[in-house]
Amino acid sequence: MPPDASPQPPDEAADALRDLQPGERENLLARMPAGEASQLRSLLTHREGTAGGAMTTVLVTARPAQTIAEVRAELAAQAEHRTEIDSVVVLDDDGRLVGDVPLFELAVAEDTAVVGDLVEWLAQFGPPVTVRPDTRLAEAADRLVAARATSLLVVDGTGRPIGRILADDILDSLLPERGRLHFRRLLK
Repeated sequence: MPPDASPQPPDEAADALRDLQPGERENLLARMPAGEASQLRSLLTHREGTAGGAMTTVLVTARPAQTIAEVRAELAAQAEHRTEIDSVVVLDDDGRLVGDVPLFELAVAEDTAVVGDLVEWLAQFGPPVTVRPDTRLAEAADRLVAARATSLLVVDGTGRPIGRILADDILDSLLPERGRLHFRRLLK
């Protein structure tokens, strides 16, 4: 799929829906496929100005025993979400966060290497940068800058990833007058 034909990221769709009156919002949600509407309703439960309110729920996950080639195949299958994916979340058998592997590391790793070895190597640079859904965006921005990262994982109270905030989404939220076009502006 060409880059300009990719679907609107869930976080941007939720932002656009927040700009609408409740009746208009529900009318649009009712017309969407059930899975999409459910995902957006879930995002809308998080307050604007928080990590949960700015996160995307598009995550590519892997297990430590998978090979790099297997993970690359999963990334290829998710190509329509290329603008929302900057790393792969590595989970244990209980779905808890083990590591967060940047795409560059996956690109230069050997096909036959296992993800767990890459996670162990990356651990020397510190744990993945995470925030909770109720973290204020200004604090999330501080954590992002301190880590010199391009995104943050949003995790629940049990350490399970529920979303990701990309640097551009933090900028869009903190500098709305300079951010991407939102739905309401498109209607004018």
